[in-house]
Amino acid sequence: PRIVQGFPNIVQGSPGIVRGFPGIALDRCRQGLRRSPFTREDGLMPLWNSGVTWSSGILWGPALIPPGPTPANTKTKQHTMQRDDYYPKRIAERPEFHANFASKFQIYGPILGYSAAEINAAVADNLYLAYGLGDWISNVREFGPASTAALKTLSSGTGTEPFVFTPYNAPALPTLPAGITGVLPGALDRTFGLIKGIKGRPGYTDDMGLDMGIVGSEMPAPPPGDAPAPRLTLSTVSGTLNQRGRLKFIKDGHEYVIIETRRGGGDWEKLTMTNKSPYYDDRPLLVAGQAEVREYRARFFDDGTTTSDWCDVAKLTVGP
Repeated sequence: PRIVQGFPNIVQGSPGIVRGFPGIALDRCRQGLRRSPFTREDGLMPLWNSGVTWSSGILWGPALIPPGPTPANTKTKQHTMQRDDYYPKRIAERPEFHANFASKFQIYGPILGYSAAEINAAVADNLYLAYGLGDWISNVREFGPASTAALKTLSSGTGTEPFVFTPYNAPALPTLPAGITGVLPGALDRTFGLIKGIKGRPGYTDDMGLDMGIVGSEMPAPPPGDAPAPRLTLSTVSGTLNQRGRLKFIKDGHEYVIIETRRGGGDWEKLTMTNKSPYYDDRPLLVAGQAEVREYRARFFDDGTTTSDWCDVAKLTVGP
């Protein structure tokens, strides 16, 4: 067989077939050589070690098959209702949270792939937290006035009987799972870390989270115009041309805040619609070098409509 010059993988043989490419006839290969460089329709390019130089006008291979059309990205953004934090803000409600989580995690822990040791440790943490935030701290607070009265009697009391300190009787500790003899410090931090991990486990659902109490309740959007108005806090900061107005606000779960302004006796005009606080009013002064009073008002904006009244007008003096 005779090797085609410059292409050691291409051999002239009696069948007229290119070695290594059984679907490509030698005649077609010769046509490709005459109209060099190779095209993608040929499906063949010289290898990097074939002896073809960089100045030959032929690209090194192997050839790339052009990719097919890429399907359009049809994923749509899901707007979920905002939720409150799951952990109770009121301390008085936290014992119930921990007691419920200790009970329900024993049900869902095995389903989510947690070991018995991991489940028992988490249950112990939350039983102790429920005890400490509930029965124990209540008992301690009730003992406080009694101990204060006892010290007053010791200091300035009267009588003929020897003084006896008021005994403190703590409530009985909770019964821990088998194999757990105590709870180390950091129980609440461990619980928060565990809950974060639970929500990332395969098989976890919001229904599980709601039952365990680790998903906050839904916060419905306020009806248009019924929400309390934004609270604006104004101050000045240095700027390039003159002072800038610094407008700080709290969104209170809303999407945007619309801010309007007026100055120099003019009409109200829209300054911005933003969801970032603080906002900086860096407009130049109406009269360069002369301080001016700027008035501001704000309202909330959600889902394409305003959802609160204007807040009270706030004033700020902006200087050079």
